[in-house]
Amino acid sequence: MSDCNSTCAAIMAANSESEVISIVRGYLSSFSMERAALVPPSLIAVGIDHAKEIAQAAVEVAHREAQAIADGPEATFLKEVGAVLSTAAMKLVVLACGEQTQAA
Repeated sequence: MSDCNSTCAAIMAANSESEVISIVRGYLSSFSMERAALVPPSLIAVGIDHAKEIAQAAVEVAHREAQAIADGPEATFLKEVGAVLSTAAMKLVVLACGEQTQAA
């Protein structure tokens, strides 16, 4: 799943942390070598295994986006990656709040 919009939609429809992580991993693995070189190396080399890594990755990608040429292809791509990671981070918060409500 390489499209930003369809990936974000799938994340929003996810019902568990593991499902969100799986969707993000699938998205990241769809990158070409050229695109993978634009994101923080740890995202591709190490990958995403835990929810907290998604929020950290979103921050790292936003930092790279801020350094890219404003309307260049790199900035556009990084903006899309940032949108996916931010959507995932927000969904994970919603899921965690739901788990806390059920536990109470």
